[in-house]
Amino acid sequence: MAFLPYLYGLLAAPPGSALLGVPIAADDNMVYAAWMRQAMDGRFLFDNRFTLDAQPGLTIHLYFWFLGILAKGLGITLALSAARIVFSGLFVWAVYQLIRRVTTDNYVQKLGVIVTVIGGGLGFLVWHHFGIAHTKGSPLAPLTQGRLPVDVWQTEAFVFPSMLENGLFMASLCLIIAVFIAVLDSRESWRPVPYGVLAMAVLMNIHSYDVLLITFVLVAFLVVSAASRLVTGAWVARAAVIGLGAVPSALWFMYVLRQDAVFQARAATETYSPNFQTVLMGFSVLIVLALIGLLQTKTDGRDDLIGKPASDRYRQMAVWATVILMVAAYGLALRHAEGYWMGALAFGVGFGLVIALATQLRTGHPGHDLVLCWALIGLLAPYFPALFQRKLAMGLAVPWAILATLGFGWLLGQRERGVRNLGVAFGMALLGATSLQWFARDLTLIRANVSNTTVHPMYLSPNVQQILEALDRQDGRKTVIAMPGIPRPIEVDRYDTPYLPDLNAILSGLTGAYTYAGHWSETPNYNQRRGDATMLFLVPDLEARRAFLQQAGIEYVVAPVPEAFPQIEELTQGRSISDMRDLGETLVDGPQFRLIRVGG
Repeated sequence: MAFLPYLYGLLAAPPGSALLGVPIAADDNMVYAAWMRQAMDGRFLFDNRFTLDAQPGLTIHLYFWFLGILAKGLGITLALSAARIVFSGLFVWAVYQLIRRVTTDNYVQKLGVIVTVIGGGLGFLVWHHFGIAHTKGSPLAPLTQGRLPVDVWQTEAFVFPSMLENGLFMASLCLIIAVFIAVLDSRESWRPVPYGVLAMAVLMNIHSYDVLLITFVLVAFLVVSAASRLVTGAWVARAAVIGLGAVPSALWFMYVLRQDAVFQARAATETYSPNFQTVLMGFSVLIVLALIGLLQTKTDGRDDLIGKPASDRYRQMAVWATVILMVAAYGLALRHAEGYWMGALAFGVGFGLVIALATQLRTGHPGHDLVLCWALIGLLAPYFPALFQRKLAMGLAVPWAILATLGFGWLLGQRERGVRNLGVAFGMALLGATSLQWFARDLTLIRANVSNTTVHPMYLSPNVQQILEALDRQDGRKTVIAMPGIPRPIEVDRYDTPYLPDLNAILSGLTGAYTYAGHWSETPNYNQRRGDATMLFLVPDLEARRAFLQQAGIEYVVAPVPEAFPQIEELTQGRSISDMRDLGETLVDGPQFRLIRVGG
């Protein structure tokens, strides 16, 4: 199903156009494409193609290097989609292996895979195709300070959206689960350790934030396992060796960070986590079912558990304490608008409270208790006081969905078959409603020829394809600038192609050219450079344009044809697009855009 939007886009393509194939975060996907393009050119050490700043070119990214090799035969857009489908399939197998280590109930295992893949929250009730703020009247808006629940927009936190939009997220989820399985299985043997070491090494290289999340979870799991009297020196040693797998990639990461000023600027991009209210609303259905499952789980008197569980009385008290803590956090979040919600001290106190709760919720079953730690720590981790904190919500739906399945299975388990089947149908409709909206959004954006960024198209016109081909034929380092995009005013239920599409990221991604202002995160001082780039095309002074291009070191200009955008003055405070042909040689003269070699 995750491949269907791409297939639909291919079949619905206008004559002569080429499908870009990335409805969500097209600019981010062009960053991936730029790395793949470098691999296609035979490079292993990558640099940043979204700036003209000097840089040493030290980035190693094994995932996109491999996809770049694959793209030599498939092309970049198809290689991205093919990898997404492959790793989505591997994830289904991997999560099933993890669930098997949580429960032996075959029915719950199969149900768990489905819930994990499609599980979402209440976002479908307030669905928007664009943005993260409510623009329609809704009684839920005040509950989240006017922000949409995270299941509407935070791709990496949920499985099905990641399957639809981002193969890197799916590969990273596979590696996270591989590490957790290796840790669980290493309790009895060294045999899983090499696999865990390899998974950690690759994960640190391709999505380093996830290693910090794993560390938080395993620290909590160590404490819980100690309380269950399961910890042995051999097990801790094996788990530590698995963790050491991240060291080589981490050392290289630190080296690059010290050497590369552009990478430093990229790493300093603010990616704050959303308000806790939006997180709680985005996972609300899964959390409620999970808490039901935790309440009903009985351990007193059982002789099939490996470790020592908390007593049923303490476990039930801990469930209600978890509810109280979530409600308190919800209330405290009313004061959180932007920036860090927690400082280091508050995060440390929260971390201790979560571990204490996990200890009292333990069942003595390692698989269950590790997933429990992942779920509880996962709600706190995105508020770790560091700039990249939002990325620590990676895969948070997975542990909550597994725990939710236990509660869902208990609710259905005592019912007769007909009622149970009806309950499954209703539950899947509720849990999967947001995932269905993601699927529908992809189709809508493809039909409208616009990414959710509002400025990147889904299809490349014949004119744009000619420009890409012409740039591809140019030898050596290519520096280029295009006018930043201008979206159409977005109406509530109307979506349309950008008025003036932003081609900068596409130029870098598909030709390997260096762009002056290509990406909100990859380009240092992006907002200023975007403004400068816009003014280049609106300033009538030829000498000023030439001076700017010479100072920036730009060789090629992708210029809008003024006649193709007659309403531009309404969107640029009365300014009109200048005819740029007097800057040099026109290599491509199309109906919408021209490619000009400066001074040629």
